[in-house]
Amino acid sequence: MKKRSKVLSVLLAMTMTAALVSGCGGREETPAETPETTEEQPAGEAEAPEENAEEAEASQEAAEGAMAAKFSATFPATGTQAEGINQLGEFLKEESEGRIVMELYPSSQLGDKIAAMEGMISGTIEMSEFAATDFSNYDDMWSVLSLPYLWDTEEQAIGTLTDPEVSAFLAENVEQYGMKIIAWQNLGTRSILNSKRKVETPKDLNGLTIRCMQDAVLAGTINAMGASATPMAWGEVYTALQQGTIDGLENSAPVILANGMQEVAKYLSLTEQFSIPDPVVISKSWYDGLSPEDQAAVTAAGERYTEWYNSELWPNAEEEAMEELKAAGVEVTEVDKSVFKEATQSVIDEFLNSATDDQKALYELLSTTREKY
Repeated sequence: MKKRSKVLSVLLAMTMTAALVSGCGGREETPAETPETTEEQPAGEAEAPEENAEEAEASQEAAEGAMAAKFSATFPATGTQAEGINQLGEFLKEESEGRIVMELYPSSQLGDKIAAMEGMISGTIEMSEFAATDFSNYDDMWSVLSLPYLWDTEEQAIGTLTDPEVSAFLAENVEQYGMKIIAWQNLGTRSILNSKRKVETPKDLNGLTIRCMQDAVLAGTINAMGASATPMAWGEVYTALQQGTIDGLENSAPVILANGMQEVAKYLSLTEQFSIPDPVVISKSWYDGLSPEDQAAVTAAGERYTEWYNSELWPNAEEEAMEELKAAGVEVTEVDKSVFKEATQSVIDEFLNSATDDQKALYELLSTTREKY
């Protein structure tokens, strides 16, 4: 019996090793982009240390009887986002008293964000996270969150979206599509990074091809800023920059750093046109199948995570990432944001002029609530 257990342990370790090898090299982010957000895996970086047979056996014994919850992620196995989600797993384990164990699958191992959404709807994937604008794939109401310069600060953005009235409104909308929001996390303010030249004004963006998420409003904003927007899945961005297919991208400093984008682009301009927090989402069908005790545990873990991530983990992440980018040779340029705001005002005006009733309702709710933050 002991020999059989040892053989099974070795087979399990071999399986885990194969999974790690197949997952290496994927890079992240996010919307329909497969929908977005997020940090990615630098090419060739190992995703996790390989377990030996004894460790695999111990892990198997520890998890015996526990319910596994797969977390599909486009971000890499290291970085701020990975650190955060691993802590969410600890909260989930604690709140459920070990009955639920989260398994993180980074670097798009389970597919892109569209695949994750479909998996949660069908119940084959239990958990994931997206940019809020990714939900515009199901309901164009969410495109409101794609509007440029919607917030004065990223703290205002996360404060508004976690406000009880706003979060309840958005959660109800998502549930009709088979998903459930359990937490919100700040992913910072997105700025332009490019490989060609220093950018100080919209005129400097002329002729530059900038990757954006697959959302018409986001793309329209990049075009209005002076560049040529190219919607592209996040996992393709590093290689596209390397090969010159695109000239740049827009994202926050921690995401840029975690995905190694500073290796292939050296000019970061703090245009700060978007601040799009990420909701952490679970499969509604999975949640509905849990016991009342485990449902309460999932909810409690999400609440703890929202508080911990936004008050403890994220506040220092941007400053530290910015310093690391500078140390890596990235030239960071402060810009006069007023000229970029002026250039993109037409995007806002056009959107609101043709907005649906639902879009107008959400815009009004956000505009009213953000005054509190």
